Amino acid sequence: PLKGNAKEDIHHDVELWNAVKPLNTTVTFLNTGAHPDDERSDFLAYLSRGLGVKTSSLIANRGEGGQNEIGTELDNGLGIIRSNEMIEAAKITGVKAYHLSETTSDPIYDFGFSKSPDETLEKWGEELTYERFIRFIRTYQPDIVMPSFRDVESQHGHHRAITILSEQAFEDAADPTVFPEQLEEGLSTWQVKKLYLPAESEETATTSIEIGDYDPVYEMTYPQLGEESRYMHKSQGMGRDIPAEPRQTHLELIKEAVHTDYPNALFAGIPYNFNEWAEIVPAKNVKAKLNKLQQKLDEIVELYPDREAILSVSQSAHKDVKRIQKLVGKAKMPSNLKNDLLHKLELKEEQLQEVSFVASSLHVEM
Repeated sequence: PLKGNAKEDIHHDVELWNAVKPLNTTVTFLNTGAHPDDERSDFLAYLSRGLGVKTSSLIANRGEGGQNEIGTELDNGLGIIRSNEMIEAAKITGVKAYHLSETTSDPIYDFGFSKSPDETLEKWGEELTYERFIRFIRTYQPDIVMPSFRDVESQHGHHRAITILSEQAFEDAADPTVFPEQLEEGLSTWQVKKLYLPAESEETATTSIEIGDYDPVYEMTYPQLGEESRYMHKSQGMGRDIPAEPRQTHLELIKEAVHTDYPNALFAGIPYNFNEWAEIVPAKNVKAKLNKLQQKLDEIVELYPDREAILSVSQSAHKDVKRIQKLVGKAKMPSNLKNDLLHKLELKEEQLQEVSFVASSLHVEM
């Protein structure tokens, strides 16, 4: 993943690299699961750390029904421990963790093994669970959603329930008649672009991706980085030492809202950066500004690990984003396209703020 003067023989500034790498792309990815540690850590590490994709996990509950290998806490106490373990795991992979469960003793509770998704949703409260699920999709606005498990009879009912809701939400999050009160509160509908499931086999996969690359910044492969994060789930005895070797992730495309000549490519039909956004935006003045912005973002990545140079360019790019947001707001283009692009610019504004903060070497003590 290194470019420019980021050579293998330098002392790697991991904190800075973690901040600048996401400037390469505008794609957002969401992995959904039922319990902390359900995330597909190896693949998510590849997306987040390898490509810079904004990657998150949406987990239903806090894992209150699991075992505890490090202490005597169970139920709510264990749920607090496992939630914190997931936060620590996320720091390693750069994958932000969210929960549908909002409090201890929340209705969306890990009540132990469930034989069916119907039983799970009855105990959680299907309307409550789905309302929170749709609210999250409309807030986070992922381009791609991938549940960690398939809806098959051999699978845990909690896992099956989240996969079923993920598939339903593909259409419903974009439907203004579904939970219209959310729109009255200020949220917008959101159309997920692609929904993938883990493929049952290599033969049934529509997309296969090599994720076993070695990354010199982290001095390990992405699956090894994923295992480092899994070691943080100490109460569940997760994490194992694995060799550096090729590994493929096999996915099956289940639903899509985009059309492309390359259906087997993970990001096909989804603008990967602002150069690709410029290709689909009708306003010529916006096109030119987006291309120049991406050029500046790529320059920041090329400047790694020069903090001083990055600080200057990132602050300039931040100003550019603010100007483009105003241009897009006034431009004539389809409302869905405008809303999508404004969302991507807002995310890039946040990322540039993070880059500036890290590059400035400021440390805040609370």
